[in-house]
Amino acid sequence: MLHNTNSLTTFLSKLSVLNYKYRLLENDKEQFNIFKVLHKETDEVRLHSRFISVLLSPESTHNKKETFLKLFLEQLSIENFDTTNVKVYPTESQKSEFKEIDILIINRVSKQAIIIENKIWAGDSNHYHRGQLEGYYDLIHLSENIPKENIYVLYLTLDGHYPTVESLGKFGSLDNMNGKTIDYEHEIQTWLTLCLQECISHPFLRESIIQYINLIKQMSNDFTNMEERLEIINLISSSSENMSSAKLLVENFKHVKWHTVWDFWYELSIELEKEGYIVNLKPSKEDVTCTTHFEVYKKSYEASNDYGLRLSLNGKIQLFIWNGTGDDWLYWGIYPQGLQLDKLLTIESLGCFNKNETEYWKYFDLCSQENIFFPDFSYKGTFNLIDRNYRKMMITEKIVHEINSYVGTILNE
Repeated sequence: MLHNTNSLTTFLSKLSVLNYKYRLLENDKEQFNIFKVLHKETDEVRLHSRFISVLLSPESTHNKKETFLKLFLEQLSIENFDTTNVKVYPTESQKSEFKEIDILIINRVSKQAIIIENKIWAGDSNHYHRGQLEGYYDLIHLSENIPKENIYVLYLTLDGHYPTVESLGKFGSLDNMNGKTIDYEHEIQTWLTLCLQECISHPFLRESIIQYINLIKQMSNDFTNMEERLEIINLISSSSENMSSAKLLVENFKHVKWHTVWDFWYELSIELEKEGYIVNLKPSKEDVTCTTHFEVYKKSYEASNDYGLRLSLNGKIQLFIWNGTGDDWLYWGIYPQGLQLDKLLTIESLGCFNKNETEYWKYFDLCSQENIFFPDFSYKGTFNLIDRNYRKMMITEKIVHEINSYVGTILNE
């Protein structure tokens, strides 16, 4: 056992040196990115959907007419789509979505349409009477009089995950909506690379696409270049000890992740109790095993994969802290039924809460490098929680502090 520990320590030290070397080289590269300057990098509507739609539109000022659109259709194997008379929403001049659809490619002459639902972090916006994708599909079919067989649905995400059953509604699957999942790292990045080849003599357009590709690589955690990857492979394969150490890390990292997530929720509940909150359903460690995936925390309503904590304070405020297993990072909120009507106006006046029919909620005000997304430890904010000191800092100085600040504002109104 001691031999394994020493070998792993040596292997990690060598890997750390390699990482340090490439991070130094990375710091010498130009870091400026106009997209990150103008918008939050995860801004689905104002950044990603608008830029993609402008490239797709034959009417845009890039003057490439249907070229980019045709490359997009070829990349996604969508055949026999008439690219003449096509309208793409949002447009350069009208930046709003078409009836809340992130990107709509529509040919009202040939009666064809492509719906692109763009999900960077947000979950599906379902309603009690219909799912999000179900509603968009029916909307285009009925309001635009387009046959269902001529409507395609593309579900665009960072990791290619599937939409929720609720979003699909009565259709049950994307196949029944002529649909498929696509992601930024593969389909979108490949398409953009093809677009680059068409704008060699257009420097402004070319550099804009290059910067957008770089943004996608950062969002997809695709930082390593080929040389760095080859060095990592060579390091692992250079000795049997390194091979064993790498295998040990791979086999045990799932346990590291599980314990990190469990410790986070448990330590958070303890800190909240110190502040006077009553934490409902706080578990003992015996209640949770690796296979239950925090069942003790799960929401009570049907078909939910979300988990988190429910809180109350002085019998006046009902709160929750939640992390979905789909594509929502850590967020918190307040149940309206726990507040008087005048307090609801106070929440809205804070200018930071979103709302649906049953709750007010917001993501924690963490910087983009610190966002917590438990399903994926490749994100820095999640990975760093393995460090108990970092985890304590995030809980006490960020999360609990933010909740206390807003709750204090509400109670003092």
